[in-house]
Amino acid sequence: MRTVIHVGGRFVAPGDAVVSLLDRGYLLGDGVFATMRGYGGVCFRSERHIAELVRGAAVFGIDVPSPLSEIGALADEAARRTAARDAYVRVTLTRGAPGGPPTLSVLAREMDVPNDEAYLHGVAAVTVTPRRIPPACLDGTIKTTSYAIPVLARREVESKGAVEGIQLAIDGALASGTMANLFVVKGDTLLTPSLESGCRAGVTRGAILEVAPRLFREVREQRLEPSVLEEADEAFFTSTRVECLPIAAVDDRSIGRGRFDRTHALRDALGSLIRSETSR
Repeated sequence: MRTVIHVGGRFVAPGDAVVSLLDRGYLLGDGVFATMRGYGGVCFRSERHIAELVRGAAVFGIDVPSPLSEIGALADEAARRTAARDAYVRVTLTRGAPGGPPTLSVLAREMDVPNDEAYLHGVAAVTVTPRRIPPACLDGTIKTTSYAIPVLARREVESKGAVEGIQLAIDGALASGTMANLFVVKGDTLLTPSLESGCRAGVTRGAILEVAPRLFREVREQRLEPSVLEEADEAFFTSTRVECLPIAAVDDRSIGRGRFDRTHALRDALGSLIRSETSR
């Protein structure tokens, strides 16, 4: 599989990809990005990912150098060029060097997805120390290239031998995973932290909220205390990369009875939605 890079208005070999050392994205994390997943060369809901990037760029006052449709087509082309069934596609927009234009780049490669065992039996998670930035400080729905807190959180996850971490909101409520959103199943109710927690309004999160009413009597976005995980029947992470990944245990405490029927049903429903929108 190939690593594909588009920067400076053209596709280039990885060894020829260059960004200025004066670029404020490199120096200050002054930029935004969107991560998409290509399915057979077609990115799922690329227009929504890119709309989020554009909205974030507007907040930071960074000009977007190309129309949304062109960026979407570029993302699909990059995914196709990887020749991967599942492609990781990242579009990054930084302010660029002082006095110069913004830097728009696309990176695509094979997506590192969880294995079948993880989806069948769930993964271990731990509660991490770094908390989500509250919306009063920074809109949590914006993906900024300043990624210090998630990096520290991931280091803690890895040091504890877990697959993913649970991040709390500044007030101690549940917020999200370090790289994913969080859902909890209690009976016939599906729960997820509200955006006030600092979690991201991710595209996959939105897709789950779209299909879930067909499978649950009630779907609620609300403030969730960590203790809800002790009472949960199931819990799972959602993201572009993992889609819908069951959680077997948090901080060495098992979730429910170790069955993930509702999570698997949601993943099947999500998969049907993805196929309907990416099949060409």
